[in-house]
Amino acid sequence: MAIGPDRPVKLEGKVCGPPEVAFTAARKLLAETLGTALLLAVVIGSGIMAERLAGGNAAIALLCNTLATVGGLYVLIEVFGPISGAHFNPAVTLAMAARGAMPRRLAVPYVVAQLIGAVGGAWLAHAMFALTIVQLSAKVRSGQGLWIAEGGATFGLVFIILRAPATRVAALVAAYIGAAYWFTSSTSFANPAVAFGRMFSDSYTGISPRSVPAFVIAELVGAVVATLVNHAFSAAPASSTVLSAPLGATNPEVPRAEATIYHNPSCGTSRNTLALIRHAGIEPVIVEYLKTPPSMETLRGIVFAMGIPVRALLRERGTPYAELHLDDSKWTDEELLAAMLAHPSLIKRPIVVTPLGTKLCRPSEAVLELLPQPKLAPFTKEDGGVVTDSGLRRAE
Repeated sequence: MAIGPDRPVKLEGKVCGPPEVAFTAARKLLAETLGTALLLAVVIGSGIMAERLAGGNAAIALLCNTLATVGGLYVLIEVFGPISGAHFNPAVTLAMAARGAMPRRLAVPYVVAQLIGAVGGAWLAHAMFALTIVQLSAKVRSGQGLWIAEGGATFGLVFIILRAPATRVAALVAAYIGAAYWFTSSTSFANPAVAFGRMFSDSYTGISPRSVPAFVIAELVGAVVATLVNHAFSAAPASSTVLSAPLGATNPEVPRAEATIYHNPSCGTSRNTLALIRHAGIEPVIVEYLKTPPSMETLRGIVFAMGIPVRALLRERGTPYAELHLDDSKWTDEELLAAMLAHPSLIKRPIVVTPLGTKLCRPSEAVLELLPQPKLAPFTKEDGGVVTDSGLRRAE
């Protein structure tokens, strides 16, 4: 789901996001397996507990199951999002792969990991409640109304994931699923892996094996429709067009501190740019964007403020650009932005924002146009090159 974290930590005196490392495919698959297993343990385990404690009151049982699922889902997305995207759902994985937000070669392994995790989660729930570990559900869930409910629930889930700001996905997804437990006749499985895992639990949340195929088909149809509708809401295909305005906003959501730098400390140009800003007597807000990607609104606002095509902000070398086939002109601006958020290494650096403008500062001395100070003393870069400030500044 390419969900970005938003928990603050201190970074060089500024508030940024949590530390993050580059995760291998194996670690991503482990995260999907474990995350899906825990999700199923939450859903099935809370269902067992709710049924035992509700005293036959179906509404209370469903409410308890809902509350546990909402809380568990939110936490799992926050924890595993930075590692694998926290899909836990083949419908989400296929939607992400279709729009290029993840390497397509990982789609099938993700789905396999999710299905394995789903079965493991069902078994874990049974073990916790001293039930027979290996079961098959006898609970038939069938009928046109249930199938429509599953298609509609999955449409809503996938559409929200595709449209929501990266830092709000966990809360929005958890809230939506909690609501869908009650407004759908199926109690909103909205997930082929969840349907598959619940097939192995003859408990409150179970589903008969013969009912699963129709549920899964309805869910996949809902996911496909959501992907198509999201595409229809996206910008026109990105070629050399410049965003006329940030999508869905009248003013770009770009930070307007004295200076903000989207920084990669491993990049010499980015380090020189940061040093030049400090040379001017400014301590900027430092956003290590590989660890803390900007929100979708912020990234749109940055592109708009720079007045460049979205594609011009894409970095090719040392990124999954080729693997994701981002050279294909079929990708819309919205899809390119989503790819950059899912893979922040695709964003060129460093980007500097000041009250005088927003600019990709390559070479590093380009940042001089954004500094309000009068002529600066000469500055020596890491490679020994000397930057001489002419004193000229862009008009405000």
